[in-house]
Amino acid sequence: MRFTILLAGLLLIGAGSIAQEKRFFIPKEVRDAYESGTRSMNGAPGPNYWQNTVDYKINATLDPTTRKISGSLSATYYNNSPDALNTIVIRLYHDVFKKSNKRLMQVAAEDINEGVDVTKVAINGVDYPLNTQQVRRSGTNMYITLSEPLEPNSSLEFATDWSYVVPQTLRRTGVYDSTSYHVAYWYPQFSVYDDIFGWDTMDYTFQTEFYNNLANYDVTITIPNRFNVWATGVLQNPDEVFTSEILSRYNQAKTSEEVVHIIADKDFASGFANKGNTWHYKADEVSDFAFSISDHYLWDAAIQKVDNRDVLVSTVFPKGNAVVYKDVTSNQQKAMKHFSEDIPGVPYPYPAFTTFIGLRGGGMEFPMMANNAGPGLGVTVHEMYHTYFPMYVRINERRFAYMDEGWAQYITKIVTERYFEEDNKTFEFEGLVNGGAPMGTFEDLPLITSTQFMDGSNYGYASYSLPAYFYGMLHHYLGDEMFRKAYKTYIERWAKKSPTPYDFIYTMEDVSGEDLGWLWNPWFFNYGNADLALKSIKGGKATVEKLGSRPVPVKLDVFYKDGGSQTTVLNAKVWEKTNEVTLPVQKEKDIAYVMVSQGVPDENSMNNIYPSLKEIYTNYEIAEGLTGEYGLDQYPVSMFIEEEDGVLTLNIPQAGLGGELLPTGSTSFRAVDGLFTVEFTKDDDGSYSKALFTIQGQKITATRK
Repeated sequence: MRFTILLAGLLLIGAGSIAQEKRFFIPKEVRDAYESGTRSMNGAPGPNYWQNTVDYKINATLDPTTRKISGSLSATYYNNSPDALNTIVIRLYHDVFKKSNKRLMQVAAEDINEGVDVTKVAINGVDYPLNTQQVRRSGTNMYITLSEPLEPNSSLEFATDWSYVVPQTLRRTGVYDSTSYHVAYWYPQFSVYDDIFGWDTMDYTFQTEFYNNLANYDVTITIPNRFNVWATGVLQNPDEVFTSEILSRYNQAKTSEEVVHIIADKDFASGFANKGNTWHYKADEVSDFAFSISDHYLWDAAIQKVDNRDVLVSTVFPKGNAVVYKDVTSNQQKAMKHFSEDIPGVPYPYPAFTTFIGLRGGGMEFPMMANNAGPGLGVTVHEMYHTYFPMYVRINERRFAYMDEGWAQYITKIVTERYFEEDNKTFEFEGLVNGGAPMGTFEDLPLITSTQFMDGSNYGYASYSLPAYFYGMLHHYLGDEMFRKAYKTYIERWAKKSPTPYDFIYTMEDVSGEDLGWLWNPWFFNYGNADLALKSIKGGKATVEKLGSRPVPVKLDVFYKDGGSQTTVLNAKVWEKTNEVTLPVQKEKDIAYVMVSQGVPDENSMNNIYPSLKEIYTNYEIAEGLTGEYGLDQYPVSMFIEEEDGVLTLNIPQAGLGGELLPTGSTSFRAVDGLFTVEFTKDDDGSYSKALFTIQGQKITATRK
């Protein structure tokens, strides 16, 4: 009977009856979309769904001696909406460097300027006067009041000439060295007009990233012939650009599953020059266009077969580093294979992918490209996965960053663990939220909160780690088969379209046949916290109590004196009707200690362990002289080891990372939440100046300051 009632409710939801939703709030913008039929309450696009599109043709010249890009752009903008548009909005991203504009990060003083130099704006062949009420600039947008409205189901021709200087400030785009740049956010771009918010008029401030139109690009870039250009799309004129030798290797790479060194160290031995200096790229149905240049980068490439297609996979990196980056291309191939065939099981949708190395710290995604800091497996997989979100599924990252960053974080964890490390866990939610997270604080906002209201105190937590954990918890509850089915359906429904969080919520329920309100409400719509406590160990049973308002899986780890362990896991729905559960514990007399919520978000880790952490410390002879400040060798941040009431803690304030340390030896520790480990190395003089900090498989050396 219960299943019948639930099914009937879901059918009503699928029919688009807004009145049926009593579980959580739906904002007016989304309710209006259901009423107009652009979206459906089963999570699929509605019968009246529309989106505006653009065809861009860009001719640009880049002068490496001045870093100046000069360009002419013509574009056809298609108004597929039911609305007549009196104004169009053009993004000028590099106006973020204008003297008076808002920036959420520091920039090089030399980069602060007057913004993008726009010298021409024309609509349908008619020049519009610049810097008037008809062509007005504010923040990082240019607002153009049309002489005549752009009617529904019609188009206009837009043309502009512009220039700007590639900034020294390196934030997703910029200068790596004097002759190597990654160029993005670089052309006057139509903002998005959609069925939920109308025109997107948010300014670019360096924090949030993408929300772009589906577009076609035809781009030529002219640059001195000693430079190479790698870009979104497919190179149209390799025979005009490359010498015969480089062209031969390029063509070989396009048919080889083994890595081909298209440009190698030897090619720079006596100077390097291409045959031509104008590069022509085309890209169809993508959300943006970016490119990279260098006169001294090497190029490895090979194909990955995807759904009977050959995708060209490339790695581009500074000369002299062939050994350091030798595995990146094959790692990209492997990641693409498992994205396409396993999870999400949606074939990689584009003809190419290039990882360009040079960013200082982390990585940044663009259509068919990644701009990464190094060869790390995690960043390689993460940035490639962004192809699916926000590129293929065009997420509004400016408002819903967790709908793409959270997925990239989570799927990276699954793919690296399952297919690179061959660790087939039955639960994938561990270690995604760290002990330094603002769980249960004012900054711990419901997941539905628009990203525009985040700042440095919670943007990373709310956009990356917390949603990644939530997706893992959902995966654990639904099980592998149903989760994959629902997730794949969500991607296929919204490929090349722009879903809201409600489209995700309703798709997961529609496909699974489950009422998941018990999970959505506490995590997406309400303030709250996760807090489990280990209440007692008695009579061969562990009693765990739910003190927080947000349900989480119960993960109980029992560690024995002989070095053995036992793990028991219950999914989060165990808390639907109770606040206390018991789990069996074997060999109670042989227990060293017991932990609950290791690797699971928890506001108070000190009530998760038995006996107390302080008591456990008495079983180890902890080395003296471990406390102090250590610099992480690969990052410009410090790690602080402190002692409080006999217990050591680790904190990395700039990363929002930290917590109490559980001893595993006299100089080795792991976080109580299981996220990281740290091991100190004794110097010849008996002191400790070095430590190895390991988090999510990444090993980082720390040196005492």
